[in-house]
Amino acid sequence: MNPFTRLTVDGVTLEGDALLRWADSLVDGHGDDPEGALALRSTVHELLRGEGLQATTSGTTGPSKRITLSVEDLVASAQLTGRLFGLNDGDRALHCLPGAFVAGKMMLVRAFVLGLDLHVIGARGGVLAKLDPRERFRFAAMVPLQLARALEEDRARVEAQFSTVLLGGGPVSEALEQRVADLRTEVFLGYGSTETVTHVALRRLNGPEASPLFTAVGDCHFARDPRGCLVTYTPHLSTFQQVTNDLVELVDGTHFRWLGRYDHVILSGGRKVHPEQLEARTAAVIPEPHYFSGTPDPLLGQAVVLTIETDRPQQEVVPAVMAVLLPLLHPHEMPRHIRTLPRLERTVSGKIRR
Repeated sequence: MNPFTRLTVDGVTLEGDALLRWADSLVDGHGDDPEGALALRSTVHELLRGEGLQATTSGTTGPSKRITLSVEDLVASAQLTGRLFGLNDGDRALHCLPGAFVAGKMMLVRAFVLGLDLHVIGARGGVLAKLDPRERFRFAAMVPLQLARALEEDRARVEAQFSTVLLGGGPVSEALEQRVADLRTEVFLGYGSTETVTHVALRRLNGPEASPLFTAVGDCHFARDPRGCLVTYTPHLSTFQQVTNDLVELVDGTHFRWLGRYDHVILSGGRKVHPEQLEARTAAVIPEPHYFSGTPDPLLGQAVVLTIETDRPQQEVVPAVMAVLLPLLHPHEMPRHIRTLPRLERTVSGKIRR
């Protein structure tokens, strides 16, 4: 039996033609994010066929590719999320993620499987501006930037409107971690991939259970390969093992600290520099999009390079950036070169291509 035939949206349970009409209305009603609306409508149609979902991997386990997520895996993942967060039939949930990627698709899947009462808004722009302040949500998944903007706009509304927020899609900056530390809303960071049908580990960012470590969910457990990269074991899914390109410090079989991507590590002067860790610290002092990378160096092996997206002239940018980095980074982490570009290249999912 297909589990994706009935969906509750804003208090109204839809099935059959009514559900198809709602999916069509997404395209008409979300002019600010037409691509996302089209993707959500496509996902609804795919789910109604009961043949799983087509998805594009993000590169966690290797080159990006198209895969099919089976109905059984989709249901198992949604049920695990429901148990983890104590979600029940009728709980109000917000969908504010891009519909073309697995996180956005899985919010629909969770609503179908768990009987959540879903409210859908476009992923572009601020979240709070699109919501009635009287709305209350038991669960919402966001990217870190969405939560950061919402906290800037109205911290009290975030606390009032959201019981639990699950973050994903990229690292969380140190600045954002500090801002949520005493937030009444429960905030979690998920670790996972398209292949694992979203999160296989969670990290609590606030409250008494806050931790720098990711903790396995359900019966998932972990190991490291010879490179030091994470290997995930997912007994609830049809594919039991996934070898990732994520470097980790493995504490034990169910806890790890994420260090960065294996293919991004900079080997400078005999030391490993993890760009993602630098970027988590510099996000608060460099407002423009930026990234760290390595370039061949005859003395160091590789030298650290900082690339910034800006239209300002380089001679203006470099002194200002170096002044804020000097007290923040260790000497071996300091960039030997700073590049400025008017536009950084990005992947289809919007992540910066290094």
